[in-house]
Amino acid sequence: MKKKHSIGRFITLAVLCAIVLALTIFKFPLPAQWSDSDFYGFARAINLGIEYQGGTSYQYSVKSNSTKNFNLENGISSSMTRIKTLLENNLYTPNVYRNGDSVVVELLDEYSPVGITDIINADPYFAIKSEQSDTAEEKIKAEDVSTAYGTTSGSNIALIITFTDAGKTKMADLTSSGSGTMYIYIGTAVLPLSYSEQISNGVLGATLGSGSTLDQANYYASEIVCSKYDLSFEENGVTTFSKEDAKRNVIMAVCLTAGLFAICVAILCIVFKKLGLVGSLVMLMALLLQIILLQAVPIFVLTGPSLFASLLCMIIGAMSIYLMFNKMHSEYKMGKILYASVKFGYDKIWLSIFDMYLVLLFPSVITYFFGSYFVKQFAMALICGLSVWSFSTLLFTMSFSRWFTNISFKNKDYGFKREAHVDELK
Repeated sequence: MKKKHSIGRFITLAVLCAIVLALTIFKFPLPAQWSDSDFYGFARAINLGIEYQGGTSYQYSVKSNSTKNFNLENGISSSMTRIKTLLENNLYTPNVYRNGDSVVVELLDEYSPVGITDIINADPYFAIKSEQSDTAEEKIKAEDVSTAYGTTSGSNIALIITFTDAGKTKMADLTSSGSGTMYIYIGTAVLPLSYSEQISNGVLGATLGSGSTLDQANYYASEIVCSKYDLSFEENGVTTFSKEDAKRNVIMAVCLTAGLFAICVAILCIVFKKLGLVGSLVMLMALLLQIILLQAVPIFVLTGPSLFASLLCMIIGAMSIYLMFNKMHSEYKMGKILYASVKFGYDKIWLSIFDMYLVLLFPSVITYFFGSYFVKQFAMALICGLSVWSFSTLLFTMSFSRWFTNISFKNKDYGFKREAHVDELK
């Protein structure tokens, strides 16, 4: 009965793996009710860096035109959000990030962009006026703002503006009448604001209209902060990745992943023979889960470092499976029967392997918060990979090994050998 149940479980797993593998690789149209969109395989849905997608990369040095001692880091961070939105409004698909002291702007699938530097250096504008007129007096300017950010307030989207001491005084004078409307000018947008809105302790909470998004609120906040810092961007490098280069890099990444997977599977099957098939199944499921998780993380982008981190996780996973099987073999050598060897071998090794994953995971999390763009992508891939492979190797290896040993293979078919002087124990 155990044999039939085990065979049935493996058939079910094989079918599930085949389905998930098809969903990972293939693209197909969705039914009529979703006819405007297609399903892209999980692997296809991973955000690709410019070296795997093709396009043009600009590198800009940042210069502050203000003589005041502002926090330049805050200004650059806000400028990146503003630059991304400006380029998206001009129908580009951008990726903006820091690279040391420079800002990098990647335009995916764009090989002849026009006026990019002019778009990026467009002057930001912020003012609060008591009248809706371009020529009306600016009652509050960007220099009167301390910080600004977008947030959600219940079901509404809000823009939060914190003022300096001078800004608080000006806001108090502006609202002293107690009624009426003021107007917030942000770039080309004009936001009417009732005096009765949430204004307290130098903080203004402006609720945006229906249909507004958090991205829009963050863009408004970045426009306000950028007008405060008055930064300019000077182009100091352009790199182009052609479609042929990108296609070649994708093929290389796929071949590298498949080749490394095949090598790990071959080692497991050579050393542990038929038990290596269990390890192969565990590795396949972990790899598919890793791909699904990576495509579900919006901030993840497949770059060279993140690909290396993903492959590193695969190697660590294969090593974990090898160590578990080797410990099971050691227990068998000492005289335990096969089923007991699997159970006690796993019980003695799993905690050490779990500790290994934790030792690698904690530095990855710390690195993500303090690293540069490429380091963050490496750390993100490592965090996702270690999480998936630790779960898969620790849970699936034990369960599948128990099921597999219920199928009537001879002990030698697992690569296990008993010491000649050891009697079998139970």
